[in-house]
Amino acid sequence: MSVKERRQNDLEQPVLSQQAMAQLFRGELSRSDTWRTRLDTTTNWALTTTAAVISFGFATPASSHVTFLVGIWMVVSFLLIEARRYRYYDLWNRRVRLLEDGWWAPMLRREPVDPDALRELAVEMSRPQIQLSLLSAIATRLNRAYGPILIVLLVTWFFKVYSHPRPPRDFADFVQRAHVAWLPGPVVMAGLLFLTVAAAYLFTASFFIRAPLGELRTRPRGRRAALWEAFYRPYAIQRRKRPRTPSARPGPPRPPAPFDH
Repeated sequence: MSVKERRQNDLEQPVLSQQAMAQLFRGELSRSDTWRTRLDTTTNWALTTTAAVISFGFATPASSHVTFLVGIWMVVSFLLIEARRYRYYDLWNRRVRLLEDGWWAPMLRREPVDPDALRELAVEMSRPQIQLSLLSAIATRLNRAYGPILIVLLVTWFFKVYSHPRPPRDFADFVQRAHVAWLPGPVVMAGLLFLTVAAAYLFTASFFIRAPLGELRTRPRGRRAALWEAFYRPYAIQRRKRPRTPSARPGPPRPPAPFDH
């Protein structure tokens, strides 16, 4: 073999096989599952902290409301840690979705693979870069888990300050009770108010911002089930009817599927 033929063979594109793509899909799916498990771990920490704070905060009437403030601070810290982990999870989950959408789904439909999805996957693998912003990750995790947890902590803190040792005489007395050491009550109230408004804004924005590529969204198929039908028929949806094509006209030829010999 001449040197010219050898160089030409070296520049030939490698042939993609189903086994190679299966191994790639299995590896990316394992990475995604590992980071998903880390998300569950952080959420378990937040739930355990919330249960412990409520138990210790209402154990005795003399318990200070500072316990609930410490619990809120810890849950917010867990939220920031989980948002960072969620950004890495989104990175690996995007690769899994690109493989499913660009390779496996066309193969199941017996259609050619999607070159745009595979090209985007190649760019992701050659130059890995986090696509999800920190605020979007925080908003998504607030929507999924941390919104109800923070609501429970804020409500229990309010109930603790309001009812122990006795109900306040007026609003000024309630604000004065919220003090922590050398921090006056209005400063603590202002901090909690800012946290509540910011969390409410991000929670509401999570319904309008563009969802990450790997996030699951309900996709209606035909008629949506009514609200009362959800109690006794949770999957009460109408099946889609296939369009009827006239038998006189032959349909377009089916494109060859990958690895279809």
